[in-house]
Amino acid sequence: MQKVPITQAFPGMVLAKPVMGDKGLPLCAEGTALTEKLIDRLRAMNVPSVTVRGRPLESGAPVKTADQRVREIEERFARVKGDPLMDKILDAAVTAVRQEEAENPALEDGEGAPS
Repeated sequence: MQKVPITQAFPGMVLAKPVMGDKGLPLCAEGTALTEKLIDRLRAMNVPSVTVRGRPLESGAPVKTADQRVREIEERFARVKGDPLMDKILDAAVTAVRQEEAENPALEDGEGAPS
């Protein structure tokens, strides 16, 4: 999943999260494939960015594997281990990483977005 400025969005990208308007109403649902016309409409509505599936834009930074990301998350939560609420948040974060891995197998190879 990657947050992309609307100016860098291109047709074929698929939304990983719904796009919300400034009044909190949904403009586009999760799973919507972007088209040139839709991107133009979002720009006209002053939507600054969208969250899309995968990692379609190369940032130059190395792509971390799901296991590396899970280890980093677990390290961040180490101080609060045993706190029931924080344990639930940790479980949700790890589940999200694993779900993204399952939806985007190329990320596990460290290759970034599929070509």
